[in-house]
Amino acid sequence: MAKKKKIVEEKTGFQAWLEKIKVFWEQAKGELKKVVWPTQKETMVTTLAVVILVVVLSLFLSLVDVTLAKVVAWILS
Repeated sequence: MAKKKKIVEEKTGFQAWLEKIKVFWEQAKGELKKVVWPTQKETMVTTLAVVILVVVLSLFLSLVDVTLAKVVAWILS
């Protein structure tokens, strides 16, 4: 790692920029190998939970909105 860093410091301009990009992508690939990806079943269950939560919260917020609109209309009338 130190050797690569030294190479980046010796080069200037466009070459240094390209070397930095190369080092970045190598490190990014290394980090992606460490990622534990969810299974298809875990993804489906999580997606379903999110969809259900969105529907429930949408219904709740709609109910609150309609109720507050009627209260304001009642106050103003």
